[in-house]
Amino acid sequence: MIRPAPIISDASEDLRRLRLERLHVELSLRCPTCRLRLNRNGKTMLSLRGRQGGSVVSVHIGLLDHPEALDELPGWIASNGRRASPQLRQALQDVWREQRQRNVIAARPELPDLEFLPTPFDLQDVFSLIHGIWFSHLSKPSIRWGRNSPRRRLSSIRFACYRSRPQPMIVVNPRLAQPWVPKVFVEHVLYHELCHHAQANAPVRGEPPHSRRFRQWEAAYPHHELARTWERVHLDRFLAQ
Repeated sequence: MIRPAPIISDASEDLRRLRLERLHVELSLRCPTCRLRLNRNGKTMLSLRGRQGGSVVSVHIGLLDHPEALDELPGWIASNGRRASPQLRQALQDVWREQRQRNVIAARPELPDLEFLPTPFDLQDVFSLIHGIWFSHLSKPSIRWGRNSPRRRLSSIRFACYRSRPQPMIVVNPRLAQPWVPKVFVEHVLYHELCHHAQANAPVRGEPPHSRRFRQWEAAYPHHELARTWERVHLDRFLAQ
């Protein structure tokens, strides 16, 4: 027997309720012993389990926003999950991504108001300031912008890189030159690369680039944790551009 629909309360309550009632009718015809449950589980979007007296189907509430997937759901259940259901599979992926994005947003830490550089900003001036405050005891490497990468979603990003040969040079990713990127993060990236320059000026045999010594230097930047937190919060924005 199909259990009564639970109360759904959000902006699309009426539309979701209508779709849920239609789903009840379809399941009553094709799988009368099946019990339907709605869930908000962040990991299990859809499950089908057999129990004495019938099956139990757990459906994520987000699927109610995908009518094309709901059309395939009764047939999928009646086939015990063996029927190919491309619309249902795509909807499950979409719901999972939406749920993951909500979880990411909910977990975001609160950040203070941050200062922004003028757009465009002078990379040489910002770099000279960072070098002069913390690395004036070292020679000053050259610095330049890198090439613009294709405007497509990336799986990873390197904000800058340090090259010790043939002459010390830092190449900076032009995606940093955007009005929503704060000054503290740009400075942190440059500070990070100057730590590599310090490492190259005092080499230790067999030392990896991001060694314990390097991490200690990097952590000495006064806004290190703030910059790293900002990076974690906004990394997807960098990758999506």
